[in-house]
Amino acid sequence: MVRSQNPDDANPEEVSVAVIVGTWGIKGHVKAKRFGITDDIFNPGSKLSCENREFVIQDVHAKPSQNNDVLVIKFESINNVDSAYSLKGKELKVQSFTLKDLPDWNYYHYELIGLNVLSVDGKPIGTLKKIIETGANDVYVVISSEGDEILFPAIRDVILDVNVENKFLIAQPQNII
Repeated sequence: MVRSQNPDDANPEEVSVAVIVGTWGIKGHVKAKRFGITDDIFNPGSKLSCENREFVIQDVHAKPSQNNDVLVIKFESINNVDSAYSLKGKELKVQSFTLKDLPDWNYYHYELIGLNVLSVDGKPIGTLKKIIETGANDVYVVISSEGDEILFPAIRDVILDVNVENKFLIAQPQNII
């Protein structure tokens, strides 16, 4: 939700774009759950890093899933199921400067995770710890200072302002009738 910042190319930051959730077949394919809208990252020839190693995508296709967020990826250097399995649970990363700018009210997950969540009157609600992708809209998982989990739908009626530079967002809790 809201707009992407333009990362500083002089100080590149690696950001997670997917996590490997398993293998597919016996020739070294992996199944990866991507985070957010990252279609332009997963193309043949694209380079991703994982565990301080660089991998080049040889082939990729989407696997039917609830949110079309699972991809089957074949890396050039992985040629058997054992090598693919060794990557299970590992995150795939790219340099932040390689990500395209997003339209207004759209952000990459790494820009939002960790933001302080404030109420409309400026009182602290908690810290955004996780983003759940649903079919309709994302849901922000906020952990309060007491350790309570609070869920906010990522819609304009609830998320009123996002300030990535100053690391906060303002949320208006919904009244439940």
